[in-house]
Amino acid sequence: MAVTLEQAQELHSAMKMREYEYKTDSDPLMIKFNLGEITKEEWQAARQAIKDKHPYPDGVDKTEALAKIEQEFQGAIEGTND
Repeated sequence: MAVTLEQAQELHSAMKMREYEYKTDSDPLMIKFNLGEITKEEWQAARQAIKDKHPYPDGVDKTEALAKIEQEFQGAIEGTND
């Protein structure tokens, strides 16, 4: 199944939102877990909450979607994006 630009953008957006929230929310909890201040389950629950908040679109191949984003980006830079 060919990935549409909309699907690729949705996946890319979810990836970036997850990346940001991992850094701001769950990574500090990982440090607390490593220091023995919280349980592994608390840290993993925070990670899962982020995944639940920013799900990847169903049935979209991640590699294909990211290639589609790259293709669109390159076309925009080169001025050949139709």
